[in-house]
Amino acid sequence: LEINNLKGDLPQVVDALQQEINNLEKELDSERKREKEITLEIKTLEGKIEDDKVRLDKYQDQLYLVTSNKEYDALSSEIDTMKQDIDKAEYSILELSEEMENLKESIKSNDLIHQEKVQKLAIRKTELDKTNNKTKSVQTKLQKERINIVKSIPLRYIREYNRIAKGKGGVAVVPIEQISEEKKDKKGNIEYTPVQVSCGGCHKIVPPQKIVEIRTGNKLIHCEFCGRMLYWDEKISEIKSNDEEEIF
Repeated sequence: LEINNLKGDLPQVVDALQQEINNLEKELDSERKREKEITLEIKTLEGKIEDDKVRLDKYQDQLYLVTSNKEYDALSSEIDTMKQDIDKAEYSILELSEEMENLKESIKSNDLIHQEKVQKLAIRKTELDKTNNKTKSVQTKLQKERINIVKSIPLRYIREYNRIAKGKGGVAVVPIEQISEEKKDKKGNIEYTPVQVSCGGCHKIVPPQKIVEIRTGNKLIHCEFCGRMLYWDEKISEIKSNDEEEIF
């Protein structure tokens, strides 16, 4: 737990940044793919417009050669349809060009954000690596101490500890936290009045009658709410009396 405290939220920050970078890269891949699609669509439409204009010129030339009203009407209808097709294609190109412009701006913006996050990630990873190196020797030492301590503890307690730790984020044993209210009497003397005795894990109230048992340490006392094992810590658990001596 102390080692995790030294690392702070760096592991979570690194993971979050990495996830953000992954999401940005997916978005950029999608945008660049769409950029290629738009380029191809515009090229196809431009080719179609060019072909249609050639056909339109041909139809317009033929218009002067027809010999009947029926042929004239049929050819005029073809010309009108061809003009409409050209107009639609040109409008589609305008829409695609606008989409392309917005897409390029988005890609440019996301590229900058991506670069910034990659730089931040590199910095955070360096910080985390330094912290890991600092805590590695401490962790190795603590693990050796743990092995020696575990040998002297009955197996049923080890199993109980592991069960609680598994369900409580790795924290199975916590100190009780006693909070006192500081007041001054009429003579100006400081008085300490206990106002709360709580579990250091879930911060729920611990019955006062259990304090002596917890401090004595002769048997395991569990929090009635979260189930963690409770112990007395001289720095955290102490409540001062009116003459600045401990109450318990």
